[in-house]
Amino acid sequence: MADSTFHFDVGNTLGAIFIGNIVVAIFYGVTSVQTFIYYKRNEGDSWILKHLVFCLWILDGLHLAFITYAVYVYAVRDFGNVLAMITPTWGLMAQVVATGFSDVIIRGIFCHRVWRLSSRTAMNWAVITIIIASSLLAFVMSLVFSVKLYTVDTYFELSKIPWVIYVGLAACVVADVFIAGALCYQLAMRRTRFQRNNSVIRTLMLYSINTGLFTSMCELGCLITYAASPTNFIFMGFYFVLTKLFLNSLLATLNARQSLRQAMTGEVVTIPLSHTPGTAATVSGSEGDRDADIYDVSRIHVHATTEIKTDSILERAYT
Repeated sequence: MADSTFHFDVGNTLGAIFIGNIVVAIFYGVTSVQTFIYYKRNEGDSWILKHLVFCLWILDGLHLAFITYAVYVYAVRDFGNVLAMITPTWGLMAQVVATGFSDVIIRGIFCHRVWRLSSRTAMNWAVITIIIASSLLAFVMSLVFSVKLYTVDTYFELSKIPWVIYVGLAACVVADVFIAGALCYQLAMRRTRFQRNNSVIRTLMLYSINTGLFTSMCELGCLITYAASPTNFIFMGFYFVLTKLFLNSLLATLNARQSLRQAMTGEVVTIPLSHTPGTAATVSGSEGDRDADIYDVSRIHVHATTEIKTDSILERAYT
């Protein structure tokens, strides 16, 4: 059972969310740059994807604003007031909602990639079902947690409902691991004998692994720190960064498509095999009383043209 006694420590409470706010602000700057690059490079994307990226950028900005407001309340307006430090502020409640909506949209995009790449087998349907179910469960738990923050008077009252946090974070880990694993598996199945194609596939697999690895580590860090000490704010620092990692991973793959598409496009290579001068051969024969000289002039130009056509993985799953 979690300890319900609140041990106030400025470093583990205000310090944790202050550092988390700084990291979130840095990531938001990276997100804004990547969003600008996305609209600059990917004008041909569907309007749905463009609108989703815009909505994610707006949610990311709101997420930063909510956290900044909470830090302002604790560090400036109510500085030195211990009772205020243990009272949930609406900024922290709102950032949980923003995180939930952002993460479920991003996981939906990744799940769509898995669906576009996969064949319609029973195993693939089972994997997609697990991803959808765990993503929706994580989203519902984030809403439940936000409502609970609104109803409690102090943070340590959350120790009465730790299952909300445990279930929500566990669902996040399951969804992210299955997304990364499914993408890597489907990409590996598309390897060919062409080195250029395989190089692009390895790059996409690396993006998928990094997405699942970084987000899962952040989620596990949040889970472990909350289990170890639910009455301080260290777990919030991890939770703040989670959605930023997720969104930047998505934008990184979207913005890398142009360079990957260029690396994937086969070039036409023309190789002259032979170029022989004209030759003349004289053959003596008889046609009546006449000798006939037969001249055979040949000039051979042989060219081998090689054009590599690869499966359009980027068009199938990354648009």
